[in-house]
Amino acid sequence: MDLTGPVPASIKRVYNNNVVLAVEGDSTEVVLLGKGIGFQRRPGESIDTSLADQRFMAEGLYRAPQLAGLLSDAPSEHIAIARTITELGHATLGLEPRQSLMIPVLDHLTFAVRRAHEGTHIDFPLRWEVAQLYPAEAALGRQVVALVNETLKVELQDDEWVAFALHFVNQQWTKGDFSKTVAMTETISRVFLRLSERWGRAVDENASSAARFVTHLRYVFARAASDTQLQTSRVDVLGAVKLAYPEAAEAAVDIGDLIGRAIKRVITNDEISYLALHTSRLYAEMNDPR
Repeated sequence: MDLTGPVPASIKRVYNNNVVLAVEGDSTEVVLLGKGIGFQRRPGESIDTSLADQRFMAEGLYRAPQLAGLLSDAPSEHIAIARTITELGHATLGLEPRQSLMIPVLDHLTFAVRRAHEGTHIDFPLRWEVAQLYPAEAALGRQVVALVNETLKVELQDDEWVAFALHFVNQQWTKGDFSKTVAMTETISRVFLRLSERWGRAVDENASSAARFVTHLRYVFARAASDTQLQTSRVDVLGAVKLAYPEAAEAAVDIGDLIGRAIKRVITNDEISYLALHTSRLYAEMNDPR
């Protein structure tokens, strides 16, 4: 979003006084956001992109005209809050303050506020899963809802924190396709259900070993989705786990299959081996008589 210097461009469309769609020399469409940047401007005129406060380009599901439409329709205070939320994500979770986070947050914020004004409620079916699997993101999501309520003098639906939390999760591994984050969340929830079914008792998802396991699962998803899975180990970790905890080794293979089917990838043996380290720790803790 940050500008690095003046870039000559030609105005393609003026959306309002603060939003302009322009085309740079290489035919790249850009959206320029800045107070008064579109005032008395016309299509075809040259414009210096350094005049804008922020410069956006097509990314993920958002094409340049869609970005321009979203930014021009959003009240300035919504844009300011979306920036603040992005900065909170950076300060609290270490997320890069990028367009890939700000734009989806702004998009969701606009509809959430509209629903609040209209008194419309929607279901958030992953509420429990998000709270259990992503406690840091869930806490920030709740903070965001409180911030929006206080700043805009509105009363968002309490469960809106779920969507904000998922946007933070999304930024950490897909940076674009929100459906993959939902698939990951649902799959991780199924992983714990499957373990409980296999071992005959519920896994304590609040235990530190479970939290570490969730973190590892998220990394497995990220590596598999980007085709950078682990596949160089010369140690037979899975074989060692099979000898000590065969139930945990079998569970790891099952989990690898669940993840693979969720994202249409084959999970490597090395990834399954490291999953087995975590399942063996969980299994040992569940069966420790102390």
